[in-house]
Amino acid sequence: MENSLYLKTLTGKVFKIITGLFIISLGNVLMIYANLGLNSWGILHQGISLQTPLTFGQASQLLGLFIIVICSTLGSFPGIGTILNMYFVGAFTDLLKDSHLFTTPRTIYMQFVMLIFAILIMDIGMYLYLKEKIGAGPKDGLMLILTKRCNLDMGLIRTIMEVTAVVIGFLLGGKFGIGTIIAALALGPILRYLFKIFGYDPKKVKHEDLLETIKQIKSNKIDMGV
Repeated sequence: MENSLYLKTLTGKVFKIITGLFIISLGNVLMIYANLGLNSWGILHQGISLQTPLTFGQASQLLGLFIIVICSTLGSFPGIGTILNMYFVGAFTDLLKDSHLFTTPRTIYMQFVMLIFAILIMDIGMYLYLKEKIGAGPKDGLMLILTKRCNLDMGLIRTIMEVTAVVIGFLLGGKFGIGTIIAALALGPILRYLFKIFGYDPKKVKHEDLLETIKQIKSNKIDMGV
C-alpha cells in the first residue's frame, strides 16, 4: 500500500468497522427483545449491571477493557478496531435499547424468528469489522489468540467462551433461557461458516495493532512533507 493512500484507506476501514459494530449492537438489542434468554455475553453484561451501578452497555465496555488487558499479556496488542469495538458496541447497545423502537413479538414463533435473525446479523457484524484487519474486538481478539495458541478449531474456542460467559453471568443474576443455549451453540459455527465463504482464515490473518498503525501514520506524514 502506498503511504500517501494510507490515511484515506484507514478512514474507510474505520467507517466499515463502526458499521459492523452497529450491526452487532442491533443484534444484541434484538436478542434482548426476543425475550428467550440473552446471549452468553449479554447475560454476563446484564449480571454485571445488576450487581453494579453500570448500565448494560457500560458493563460491556468495562469487560471489553478487561479482556484487552488480558490479550495484551498474551501478546495480542490492541488495534484501532479493538478500541472501537470496546467503546461502540456498548454505546450503540445502550442507544438502541433506550430508543424504544423495538418490542417483544406477541407470538413465540416470531420470538424465535427474531432470535435467529439477531444471531445471524451479529455474526455478519463480526465478520465486517474483522475483515478490515486493524484489530479484532476484545472478545474476538481473545478468540483468535486462543485459536492460534491452542491450535484448536475456532468454533470450538468460541463455544467454550460463550458457555463460560453464560455460567458467570447466570451466577451474577443474568437472564438465562432457550435463546441462550441456541446462541451459545450457533454463534461460533455460523461465524466459522461465514469465514469459509469469504475466505477469511483467522489462523493466517495478521491484524495491524495500534503501534503499527501509528508508525504507518507517521511514515505517511513524512512522505507528504508534514
